[in-house]
Amino acid sequence: MLNDEREDPALNAFKPKVVAAVDFGTHGTGFAWSVVSALNDDPMTRRVTFNTRHAGTRVDYPKDLTTILVDQEGGLVAVGHRARKEWAKAADAGNPAGLGYAYAFKMALKEGGALPDLPMVGGTVSLAGLDRVRRLIAAYLGEVRRMALAEIGAAGYTEAEIRWCITVPAIWDEDDKAVMRAAAADAGFPADDDRLLLSIEPEAAALYCYLRMADLADGSGQEERLGLHLDGTRFMVIDCGGGTVDITAYESSSGATEHIALKEIGVATGGRLGSEYINQAFRANVLAERFGAEAMGRIERENATDLLKLSEAWEHEKTTAEVEWGADGSPHIVDPVMIDLLHTTWEMLDDATRATLTDEAAGKALLLEMTPAEVEALFETVTAGIVEKVEEQLANMRRTAGPAPGPETLVVVGGFAKSAWLQTALRRKFGDQHRILVPQNPALAVMEGAVHYAYNPAALVSRQSKYTYGFAIAEPWEAGVDSPMRKFRDDDGHMLCAGRYKIAVRRMDRVGVDEPFGFVVAPTMAEQAEIEVQLFRTRKTDPRYVDEEGCEQIGQMTVDVSDSIGSPPAKRPIQLLLYFGRSHIQVEAFNPATSEETKVGVEFERML
Repeated sequence: MLNDEREDPALNAFKPKVVAAVDFGTHGTGFAWSVVSALNDDPMTRRVTFNTRHAGTRVDYPKDLTTILVDQEGGLVAVGHRARKEWAKAADAGNPAGLGYAYAFKMALKEGGALPDLPMVGGTVSLAGLDRVRRLIAAYLGEVRRMALAEIGAAGYTEAEIRWCITVPAIWDEDDKAVMRAAAADAGFPADDDRLLLSIEPEAAALYCYLRMADLADGSGQEERLGLHLDGTRFMVIDCGGGTVDITAYESSSGATEHIALKEIGVATGGRLGSEYINQAFRANVLAERFGAEAMGRIERENATDLLKLSEAWEHEKTTAEVEWGADGSPHIVDPVMIDLLHTTWEMLDDATRATLTDEAAGKALLLEMTPAEVEALFETVTAGIVEKVEEQLANMRRTAGPAPGPETLVVVGGFAKSAWLQTALRRKFGDQHRILVPQNPALAVMEGAVHYAYNPAALVSRQSKYTYGFAIAEPWEAGVDSPMRKFRDDDGHMLCAGRYKIAVRRMDRVGVDEPFGFVVAPTMAEQAEIEVQLFRTRKTDPRYVDEEGCEQIGQMTVDVSDSIGSPPAKRPIQLLLYFGRSHIQVEAFNPATSEETKVGVEFERML
């Protein structure tokens, strides 16, 4: 069961003694690791080590905040809780040192620049441009790598003995993953595919839920494991993080062996529905409205430390607010939320505002009282969208894999999965028809699952393609079908059509992790030293041309054929093997003349 006997052939060149996973999240980031040994080959008893102590906080937790503080030259000053506290102090003092601060900057990577809604920056930091975002990510991950190496090194292992794994959202495209790998390389992680893996977050969570007990969210108090060892087990992973919610569906298939195989049966979906958007709504819809725009702006400029404490107090209330069922079956927050205000904040408010706050708190000063309806409205800024996305994925599952023989299984993971409001909303909408599982520690699901994936990447045997991938080639020109503007004659006198779309994989096709698409390319001239191959994608299933609406070039491959310069082009073919089923697209080249195999890099273009 999920053991290490069936290894991915692509990873046979490197035999690690340690596997380490970095769960790089919008709100929090952590690392975990495991020693590769006979004692750990059984994943049910595998020992995974977590780092739970972080500078700037006394709370033991497997993740630190994804925040960074840099100096004027961009040099690292601090990360995590320590960075947030030091920035608050610097901001209160007018930032005399010219520091720069960023939080949730992972969200800017997807767009390649600054976003108006979530990433928070201050001082000298700017997210206006992919290069700036990449440098921040590299600086942050470099510090995480340093801490992980210190811990693993103390156990007697060297950096050269580690296989690393970094988690990425399922909704990311190839260009996003390419930037992530590049930033990781800038941070000092290995650049080669066999020493640095990417783990799709819902897939990692699924492995965790197979190995660890999860609670049935039906009020029964029963616990179950996700039955990945059983053929035909269908399930959906709802990964509720700080910035994004990723939703992916799978079916398990043992293939009549003891090994587990996960196959996608729905296209990954999700969006910006993470819990941090609730925090943003708290600041915009509660604090700003209660305090007034002028006072709120002054607090942000002059009293960032107090604002930080207010945010921390709300974060606690958000995860502990009690929920009950109404007579009509709808969920409700039980009690008002009371948040203490510091004297420094209170003194920055005008008399009318202080009087209003005191009246709302039943005559008590220095308090901010939120009604249950207000708290519910904050939660609904994201939970309504999550429910809608779950419904969308259920429809995808029925469309791609047919109706389920019984209830579907919904697995809810991520830090926000602990929210009683979210669990209740999902239970109310889907509990009568489907099973809802919540791990006992949902925030650990992706991180620990990524460790198990790094230990044995062969746990996943196939994925489902989100796009129709292909290449630009010349095909015989067809009168009455192809435009005369596309017609040209080659050196042999054949009439060809330029810009035809050679399909490699169609959208919704199931593609095996180790099943390559073969594509033969050859130079057109005897003295040609390189072949440029363009890679395209579209959501259409049967495109004819690479320049029609909806088709876009996503990358380019350069194939070295310098060893056969001078030979006729017909004798210089190269076989490309493209793997579309892996966590990111990989390409190998085979030269029939020399019987040599080499990896081919793909330069992915940023799709904006």
